[in-house]
Amino acid sequence: MDARQLRSFLAVARCLSFSKAARHIGMTQPTISYQVATLERSLGLKLFARNTLAVRLTPTGLYFYGQMQRLCAEYEGMVAQCQVTSGGGPQVDGGPGLCLDVRQLQCFHAVASSQSFTKAGQSALMTRPGISYQVVSLEKSLGENLFQRRHNSIALTEAGSAFAKQVHGLLVDYDRILIHARGIGTGEGRVLTIGFLDGVLMQALPGLIRAFSMACPRVRVKTKHVSLAHMLDAIHAGEIDCGFAPTFDHVCPVNIQSQVVLRDRMVAVMSEDHPLASREKLRLSHLKGQVLLSLAESVGGLGVKWHKALCAKYDLECSLTEYAPDFPSMFMAIGMGRGIAIQPRQILQEYGNPRIRAVALEDEGLDVEFVVAWRTEGSNPLLPTFLEGFTRV
Repeated sequence: MDARQLRSFLAVARCLSFSKAARHIGMTQPTISYQVATLERSLGLKLFARNTLAVRLTPTGLYFYGQMQRLCAEYEGMVAQCQVTSGGGPQVDGGPGLCLDVRQLQCFHAVASSQSFTKAGQSALMTRPGISYQVVSLEKSLGENLFQRRHNSIALTEAGSAFAKQVHGLLVDYDRILIHARGIGTGEGRVLTIGFLDGVLMQALPGLIRAFSMACPRVRVKTKHVSLAHMLDAIHAGEIDCGFAPTFDHVCPVNIQSQVVLRDRMVAVMSEDHPLASREKLRLSHLKGQVLLSLAESVGGLGVKWHKALCAKYDLECSLTEYAPDFPSMFMAIGMGRGIAIQPRQILQEYGNPRIRAVALEDEGLDVEFVVAWRTEGSNPLLPTFLEGFTRV
């Protein structure tokens, strides 16, 4: 894959139109169409579904688009670091974004590893002039000399040595991306396991999963109920490919990526005949002396820790808290007048009933985000297609 092919693919993926993409990057439509078709053929990937009315990314194309954007961003950082190492300033005019040329990088890596243009050409099944041309083109695009050339030998420059270490990692990552992309293309035997929480997106999630199944009909989707306390552990352990969790402090743990799917706010939930139920709004200070209800820590996990921190911050009697084994039990206790729960308004859509009232809380710091989370490393390549659905919710 060369830079021209990749730039063409990225432009069409961004515009979802060959004519608009051609105008955007200064090519003719036949040329950009040829570049994309050549890329698909050389990689063995179907990146676009084309018809007379529209162009859309296939599940493979959607995954490849996201990964190539990431690699291009990493490559820009590598180039900047290479130029700093050599003592020069930024010298590359990448236009709308510096586009990596995998073919050039593969040739450079082969030469750097063998310390010989001849040996590198033999291993890459290229002529010596051919591989030399690719390396020289790379050096020109970087504005840096990567090799010191002598009569009978070559050696990496300081910038070239630092660049070579990073190129190796990038090429390994690129090979992994191709393997995953081809796996999406075949789809046979592929599984996506989704962990879900009580009361979160229970109305929207079935439709999202159904839309994904229609886009990837050969992929088997499995769902698994996971408690909040164990959701992140299940993601880390690979028991599920993605799952849902609240981020009370807007921070996800290390090695976890996330995408916000729902923003909500905490409310005070109580029975309709509770003395405070007639209020339009409350402050947390008004709950002093009240019995509070929460999930047990073995189920609620981060939510219970947040509840205890909230009690300490606002001087609420945490010792008066009663802990329920699950949401239905907690809302049953609320309806019976046993106490007040501080919960996201979203949860009431699943468990609320006419005997329960939600009163707004005026205090700051009571916003909560629900995210869909997945592993940073080793994530399922089918995830980008599934996650695309959340942008339409």
